[in-house]
Amino acid sequence: MTQEEVVCANDARGGHPCPKGHMQQTRVQHQHVEQEVHVPVPMTQEEVVHVPKVMQQTRVQHQHVEQEVQVPVPMTQEEVVHVPKVMQQTRAQHFHVEKK
Repeated sequence: MTQEEVVCANDARGGHPCPKGHMQQTRVQHQHVEQEVHVPVPMTQEEVVHVPKVMQQTRVQHQHVEQEVQVPVPMTQEEVVHVPKVMQQTRAQHFHVEKK
């Protein structure tokens, strides 16, 4: 705490008003004062926060590929073949007989 007081410079007793012709001076007096102050301290608060976890994945990529392949194909050739058909027939035989 700071306190100022105007005193008479020639007065050894101090604190009395100065008579005419005396010089005035300001006396500054410092006094140490202890003071207890309560300052509110912010409270710490815990909070559970769910953070998404980044996971790496294997990515499968499909690429369409066209490829021309030469495959030998056996050649087929048609041919008309006449096959005789065997048929059974009854044959009538005539004998010429002469009468005598």
